[in-house]
Amino acid sequence: MRAPKLFIKPLLFMVVLFGMIAVVTSYTFGSRLRREMSREYESKALALARSIAESDIATILGQDAGGVQARIDHYLDIAAVSYVVVTDEDGQLLAHTFVPFVPEKIRQIVSDTNIRVQASEHMMREVSLGDKQYLHVSSPILSGLAGFVHIGMDMAVINRNIHESLVEQQIVMLALFLISSLLLFLFILNISKPLTALSQYAGRVAVKDFCDVPEITSNDEVGQLARAMAAMTGQISELVTSLEDRVQQKTHELKEARDALKEKVDERTSELMRTNTQLKIEIAERKVIGDALRKAETKYRTIFENAVEGIYQSSLGGRFQDTNPALARILGYKTPEELMSSIYDIGTQMYVDPNRRKDLLNRFERMDEIKNFVSKVRKRDGRIIWISENVRKIMDKDGNVLCFEGSVEDITMRKKAEDQLKRQAFHDPLTGLPNRALFLDHLRMAMERGRRGRHLFSVLYMDLDRFKVVNDSLGHEAGDELLRGVARVLENCGRSTDTIARFGGDEFAILQEDISAPKDAITIARRILEGVRQPFSIGGNEVFTSASLGIVLKTDGYDRPEALLRDADTAMYRAKELGKSRFKVFNRKMHDQALQLMELETDLRRAVDLREFEVFYQPIMDITKRRVSGFEALVRWRHPEHGIIGPNDFISLAEDTGLVYAIDNLVLEEACTQIKLWQHALGVDSGADLTVNVNISGRNFGQSMLVSQVGRAIDDAGLDPASLKIEITESALMDNPSVAEDMLQQLKGLGVSVCIDDFGTGYSSLSYLQRFPIDVVKVDRSFIIEVETDTDSQAIVRTVFSLGESMGLTIVAEGVETKAQLDFLEGEGCQFVQGYFFHKPLTVEQVDTLLADMRLDN
Repeated sequence: MRAPKLFIKPLLFMVVLFGMIAVVTSYTFGSRLRREMSREYESKALALARSIAESDIATILGQDAGGVQARIDHYLDIAAVSYVVVTDEDGQLLAHTFVPFVPEKIRQIVSDTNIRVQASEHMMREVSLGDKQYLHVSSPILSGLAGFVHIGMDMAVINRNIHESLVEQQIVMLALFLISSLLLFLFILNISKPLTALSQYAGRVAVKDFCDVPEITSNDEVGQLARAMAAMTGQISELVTSLEDRVQQKTHELKEARDALKEKVDERTSELMRTNTQLKIEIAERKVIGDALRKAETKYRTIFENAVEGIYQSSLGGRFQDTNPALARILGYKTPEELMSSIYDIGTQMYVDPNRRKDLLNRFERMDEIKNFVSKVRKRDGRIIWISENVRKIMDKDGNVLCFEGSVEDITMRKKAEDQLKRQAFHDPLTGLPNRALFLDHLRMAMERGRRGRHLFSVLYMDLDRFKVVNDSLGHEAGDELLRGVARVLENCGRSTDTIARFGGDEFAILQEDISAPKDAITIARRILEGVRQPFSIGGNEVFTSASLGIVLKTDGYDRPEALLRDADTAMYRAKELGKSRFKVFNRKMHDQALQLMELETDLRRAVDLREFEVFYQPIMDITKRRVSGFEALVRWRHPEHGIIGPNDFISLAEDTGLVYAIDNLVLEEACTQIKLWQHALGVDSGADLTVNVNISGRNFGQSMLVSQVGRAIDDAGLDPASLKIEITESALMDNPSVAEDMLQQLKGLGVSVCIDDFGTGYSSLSYLQRFPIDVVKVDRSFIIEVETDTDSQAIVRTVFSLGESMGLTIVAEGVETKAQLDFLEGEGCQFVQGYFFHKPLTVEQVDTLLADMRLDN
């Protein structure tokens, strides 16, 4: 039997309804059953835990693990009990039923229980071990003082009972569903038979078959429907016939209209095809343009997002409208959105100087684009950084400003580097003072102010005295520390308006501005000298030093700061020449002397190259024999313009310039060669019978090459070393006694004699006469000149003669000019003298004549 179609939808409805009822009842029943069984398992587990805690309390308190283990093993025989764990009050395992060890998860639960479970509570949780579920119950023993009992109940029993109950319930629901479906089928079948007959008749009416009207005599809705359809059949038949006639007529009219319409459609279709083709072309063009625009937008958006520089768009009111991530990073924000939401007024919130935004807007009134707009801005954390902006106006077609677009570069590191370079370029790295360049710049500005009005200023140039001694004795680090100390003294002595600079080495300069009178500069100079004389503590040593200052007070009339500084330097050197540790004010005469000195230095260098020096010889007389016993070699400069120049006028300059080494060597070589010639001419048997004294500069005396130069001069001339006497001053010996002693020993090793010149004018220390290997002492002419009238001079000369005799030294009296002086010296037993009374310094030709006369006398 075929089921009627009316049966399908009610059947589907019943399937859905019974299915929902089955699901809801299964879920509700299963949940209720799980709760009840879990509660039963919990009660069972708690009862077992209390049983263990109450019955075995003595065993647990005694920490009898074996007894507890034997006890809990019996609990595994109870249904659903899977494991038992007993711990002490510290959470340490006392006994358990796991084989061979307790799983890590159970250990973690045991450890958490000691922390989380209160003294009188118990705790229940579900635990998964592998693919099995357990109900874990933890119960304290003696309120947790004796430990805890943990019992695991197997949830598989609960799940199995729930499953079996649900299966039984579903079977019952299925039986109910089948019975209900059968009753429904019978009901639908009874209704569908008359409806099927009516449906078949309606089908015949559709094909204009109006016969065989079904007879349905029931009084229900179906019967009423059948009688209504029979009444309608006659009317429908008449209407159909009339309608067919009208349809035929209208069909003919429609065919005619269709033909006309077809012609119009063809024409319109042709037009639409042409229009469609044009539209396709336009769409293709727009697609190409759109793709290009999208690519350009993607390209520039990528550039915008990934640019290293910050890029922004801001409104006229000073608010960011769009920024890229780089600008957010520069200003210390995480995202552009955070930046735009935080800063609503660029002028007051971003710029350190609020007027910078106004300056930017004012510039835009004159120009459309601004480049390298440098400002200081605040980051989000308050730090100050430097930025450089390039900004331009964005305007509409009417010329109205819409917004500003710009880029921002963080130039903080560059500014710091520039500041550091400026400081390095204009400051001394050792003392932190301005250097020469910065000093000259300040001096140039002071000179400009002086030209514009009454602006008095002075320049002080300072050099430390004997700074080289500190470097040589304590080392360069100590020297640097001394320079830093001196710099602090100068800063303390100066004013805030003064410029104090270090030029290098031990040279400093001070620019004093806005002085009321020249005495202000003098006062500060005295203060500086006094401050520098104070001891400096360096490396645990007290170091003393002094300084020489040159001052330029009259600063008008200078065109260049270098010239003013040059004159201050000149005055400083004049202060050194006058004895150091003092100041000297520059005057025009010093400048003229400096020019002369520079000219003299140039001529002196040329003279060394051209060997313009000539050696003169002053005889040393043996007054007991009234004959010449030797000569002192004295250098003279035969200047091409100024004639003969004495050593007092150029030796100090030669020492300062280092030319004295060449001059000393020239005199030494010529003197050795010449004395050898004279010895040969006189037929002298012993070199000591005719000697030559050669003066060695104090600057040259400390040079290691001096001994080799003396030895070479003796060897080249073939001279007996006993014929040569090296003259040095007292100051040359005492500047560095240890070096002097070593040098004298080396000279004595060559066989030459050592002579102390100008005795009595220097240190006049008797100890060095005993310490050093000295052969001859020459009494200075200043004592000899006064022996005629000055009793003190007579006493000094007598003392020197007596001392020389007792120490075995040869004494030579210098500067004998009168008969009375000679008589006194002879009366005191002096043997050797030299002076104008006998001979002035003679040229080689004059000495040849003198020696020729001596041969005739003999």
